[in-house]
Amino acid sequence: MIVGDSISQGLEGDYTWRYRLSQNFNKHDVLVRFVGPWAGTSVLPASQPSDYPARTAEPVYTGRYRPGIDFRDNRHYARWGRQLHEAKDNIKDAVAAYGPDYLMVELGFNDLAWGVSCPERLVADIEVFVRRARDANPDIRLLIANVVHRTPLSADPNLADIIDSYNRMLPCRLGALSTARSRIALVDLARDYDPHSDAYDGLHPNNIGEFKIARAFADVFSSAFGRGRIDFLDPVPHMTDPLPIAAPAGITVTPRGSHIAISWPHVFGASGYWLYWRDATSGKGFRRSPLPILADSLELRVQHGHAYELMVSAARGLQESPTTEITSVVLDDHDAAVASAVP
Repeated sequence: MIVGDSISQGLEGDYTWRYRLSQNFNKHDVLVRFVGPWAGTSVLPASQPSDYPARTAEPVYTGRYRPGIDFRDNRHYARWGRQLHEAKDNIKDAVAAYGPDYLMVELGFNDLAWGVSCPERLVADIEVFVRRARDANPDIRLLIANVVHRTPLSADPNLADIIDSYNRMLPCRLGALSTARSRIALVDLARDYDPHSDAYDGLHPNNIGEFKIARAFADVFSSAFGRGRIDFLDPVPHMTDPLPIAAPAGITVTPRGSHIAISWPHVFGASGYWLYWRDATSGKGFRRSPLPILADSLELRVQHGHAYELMVSAARGLQESPTTEITSVVLDDHDAAVASAVP
C-alpha cells in the first residue's frame, strides 16, 4: 500500500510514479496488488468554501490519469495535502482494513513546509506511525522515504535546511526501528530528485520525477525484499512530457451583493487558474491574481456602476494556457451583472 501526499496521489492528467512502479513489476512478471481506499488522482473543485483558506473543499480521489494509459492496479492511500502527523493516527485502521504486506511511505514534506512539525517531532511521528502499523500487522514491512526538496521559496528561506536536518536524522532512527520480523528500508528520494528539472511546479513530479521516484522505491524493494531481481528496468527520460493545457471555454458572471461570482468550465489537468481583471471605469490596467485560483470559480468584490474587464487562463505549475476572450461586466443598482464580450 502506497501511503503519501500529493507527490504520490498525483494531479488529474498525471501518469504518477505509482503507475511507473506498477509497470515495472509487470515487466518483471511479478504479481503485485496495490491496495488502499482510493483509486484516482486529485482534481480542482468547482468552488472553495466561503471561509477559504481557513477551510478548503473536500478532497477528490476520482481524478483521471494521463489519457491513453491503462492503470487498473491503481489503489492507494495518498492524498493531496496529507501530513505524517495525521497519517500516524489512521494507519492502523488502514492496514487492518486493506491487509498490505508492504507499506511504501512518502510523507513529511507538508509537515515541515507548513510548520506542523519540526524535524525532531516528525521523526517521533515516524516512530508512532511504525508502531501503529505493526499493531495491525506485526509482520508488516516498510519502505520509508525521506523528504524531497522543492525550489526555493522567498516566504520560507529556511525550508531546505529544515528538510536536510530531518533527512539526516531519519536513517539512524529507521535502523533502530527495524526488526527481523518487520524490516524497514530507507528510500533516499532526496538524493536524486532535482526539483528544478524533475517537477512541473518546483515540487510535484513531472514524467522525469515520476520515473526517479518509482526507480528509487523499486530498487530499494528489490535489494531489501526482492532478492535483487526487481530492479527498475526503464531508463529515466531526459525530456519532459508536459500535459497540454487548454484555455477555459468562457466566463460566467453571477451577482452576489457587492461581489460577482466568476466561473468557467473545468480544464482537464489544471492545477489552478489565473484571473486577469481591471476596473475599466477608473482606467486602471489589468492586474493578475496574486496566486493561482485553486477552483473553477471565485468571487470578486466590485463597485456598483463600474465596468470591469475579466479574462482567465488555466495553469499547470509553471505552464499557462492562453486567456479567455475579455468579458466586460457592470454591476447595476439592482445587483444585476451585465456581461458582454469585448470585441
